Amino acid sequence: MREKDISRLLTDDYAERILVATHQRAKSVQEISDRYDIPIAACYRKVHELEDAGFLRCSRIVTTSKGKAMKLYQATLRKAQLRFESGSFQVRFEFDHESRMNGKWIELNSALT
Repeated sequence: MREKDISRLLTDDYAERILVATHQRAKSVQEISDRYDIPIAACYRKVHELEDAGFLRCSRIVTTSKGKAMKLYQATLRKAQLRFESGSFQVRFEFDHESRMNGKWIELNSALT
């Protein structure tokens, strides 16, 4: 994931709500949308973006009472630290799985220097 994308994702209100919503328990997109006041289309887009970035995963698929498959999503991010040092913003993530970003400081504003 590019630094610009990480920065944009970190400052997105919907992404923040989705990560908070799915931190302790897996939830469906509909449940997230309803409870956290996110339009359903925007919620699906942001869930897929977070999943592609490795911050969210489909933890299981359940069958609804109408016989349809429904994905339940769980946040994989366990900790994020932001620091400003020597004129540079940096972030470090800790995930519940192996990730190339796990535990490394990533410079967010490298394109500005």
